[in-house]
Amino acid sequence: SRYEVSRSLLDQYPNTMLARSASDQWQEDPSSEIFIERNGRRFEFCLDYMRDGEVFLPAPVSRDAMIKDLEYYGFDDVNPDKIAQDL
Repeated sequence: SRYEVSRSLLDQYPNTMLARSASDQWQEDPSSEIFIERNGRRFEFCLDYMRDGEVFLPAPVSRDAMIKDLEYYGFDDVNPDKIAQDL
């Protein structure tokens, strides 16, 4: 999967791995693509969480896996109550 993420969204979470990997410190060309070896289908829900501070997951998406992804991306204060799932 391929996603485009705005710099302004990443800047809202400067301590995350996502923001650091797109920073000038890590990228010689800030417009270059970044490959992250993680589940691409769940990443869209990570973006929703970043934009809205909460996310609603469809039934096939594991809530536990989503929390693990957010922790992997460097979100230290993940509130599980903000991750709802359709059962």
